[in-house]
Amino acid sequence: MTDFLKEHATTLVALFTVVVAFGGTWLGAKVQAGGGVVQARAAKEAAETAAAATLQAVREQADHTAAAAHAAAMHDQRTSAITNLLRTVREFTRAVHALFREPDTGAAENAYNELVHAWGVVELVAPTALTAASARIVETATNFERLARRRGEAYRAWRQVTGIPGYLPEYEDANRAASALLAFRAAYESDADNMMDPRNEASEALARIPNLTPEQRSALLNDCMRPEIGPLLDQCWREHSEAMTEFINHARTILGVND
Repeated sequence: MTDFLKEHATTLVALFTVVVAFGGTWLGAKVQAGGGVVQARAAKEAAETAAAATLQAVREQADHTAAAAHAAAMHDQRTSAITNLLRTVREFTRAVHALFREPDTGAAENAYNELVHAWGVVELVAPTALTAASARIVETATNFERLARRRGEAYRAWRQVTGIPGYLPEYEDANRAASALLAFRAAYESDADNMMDPRNEASEALARIPNLTPEQRSALLNDCMRPEIGPLLDQCWREHSEAMTEFINHARTILGVND
């Protein structure tokens, strides 16, 4: 064996060198391959983490955009509902004012129907504070209408009686009728023992005014047994104005337009 090794020493050394070199190359390749797998896994995990973060950011951005779009749409809806309610309530009160100047033409009823519809929209889209304020302006507006329908005819007739110019022949009769009506009202308010005589005098005085219809005369006489309409008109309008101010203040706050 010794002789064999001596004879082939050179060959064996060369072969050993090749084996060692191959082993080193293989081991290096294996280590490098192992490192590549670890590196690839780390890269994959990093990519997945980055993708998840990107997806979450996209979702958050989408949610933010959707929330902003919803807020903008709600703001537009509330603005439209508020302005429409203000428009219809003003149209309604104008129609009610007309009832004190001329017989009903149906305009007040039509305006009221539009007001109720506009109010319903406000109740759907507005916060509780604003819906409560809107209910108040509708209530005060309808109180005003109720007064106009109960007392409007007498109010118009009274203006007709007291509005006759002094140069017309019927002025003296109109003046006596107005005085008789005031006397009847005073007797009723004081709960006088005898109210029939003042009433009869007022009725006779009204009968001498040819332009008054029987319905107008009756309305004037009946109105004398009710509180004076002037203070009631002032109260109705004051309450409505206060309700409108409250509603507008709430609306400005909700819409973000307060100074």
